[in-house]
Amino acid sequence: MTRTTKRSTRLNELEELLVASKRMTIQGIIAHFANSSDGKLNRSTIYRMLDDLENEQGVPITRERGVVVVDTHQYLMSLKLSIHEAMAVYLAARLLAHYSDKPNPHAVAALNKISLALKKIAPRIAEHIATTSHKLDRPSNDRSIEYQRALEALTHAWLDGVRVRLVQRTAPNVERLFEPYFIEPSAVGYSSYVIGYDHLRNNLRTFKIEGLQSVTLTTDTYTIPATFDPLALLAGAWGVNWGNGESVEVVLRYRAGTAANRVRDTNWHESQVIEDMPDGGCLMRIRVGSTIEMKPWIRQWGAEVEVLAPEALRKEIGDEMRKAGELYNQ
Repeated sequence: MTRTTKRSTRLNELEELLVASKRMTIQGIIAHFANSSDGKLNRSTIYRMLDDLENEQGVPITRERGVVVVDTHQYLMSLKLSIHEAMAVYLAARLLAHYSDKPNPHAVAALNKISLALKKIAPRIAEHIATTSHKLDRPSNDRSIEYQRALEALTHAWLDGVRVRLVQRTAPNVERLFEPYFIEPSAVGYSSYVIGYDHLRNNLRTFKIEGLQSVTLTTDTYTIPATFDPLALLAGAWGVNWGNGESVEVVLRYRAGTAANRVRDTNWHESQVIEDMPDGGCLMRIRVGSTIEMKPWIRQWGAEVEVLAPEALRKEIGDEMRKAGELYNQ
């Protein structure tokens, strides 16, 4: 290993150590390298390495009384992508453009950086990522600015493990102490949601971020329970509404033709079971905690689908279809 390579390896190791720990003493850094294959490094060498990280690699470091702190809010991560990984980012960017109705300056900046990085090795993908970025660069209004500020505050709180004070637009006089556990986007309504512990209700709650009037960071810290599993929690949801813990089976019958073929070709939900019918149609069975978010999806199939169960959902969709028919028959 050359001297230059050895120095670069040490700097990368120090950067990873500081970012992972967020704050560390000089003595702790010395102890870390004492256990490495390079052997012990003295205090002067550590200080030079910290200077190099700041000046050469732009790592945001502050030093106070022998403690080194990395500002993770300002830290820029290095990322290397293969062509196929870049394609995955492109597809995700296109979905973001389709299912986001608000300006997102952070998404625009990220996509512009990815586009620039891919310009030489994948110019076609880079061009379309840049085009997608332009589509997301929409004019801001008061509502979108409120949403962006709320999302940024929740991101900081989730990252740092600090509680926030939430105020909903529908209840401007009620302030809630809240611990963010998970942030989840949803294609239903082009919205984003935060799941966490609500001290006002002493229970796990989900809030639509677009519906928050303000989010204020506190200095109170919290720990996400080890038993909290967002993926397991949302497994029974069609979107983000997991209901009251009891699941209900939804049975849908699709007519033979395009609708049935489309249903067979897609994995709509992890609980789905599809059964072919003699007439060329199919039955779909899905277990969800709540049917609220399913309704727009069911309605979009129009006369191609019939709700067989549960009875309450069948009646609700049937009544809506009859009203729609009356509207068009006037």
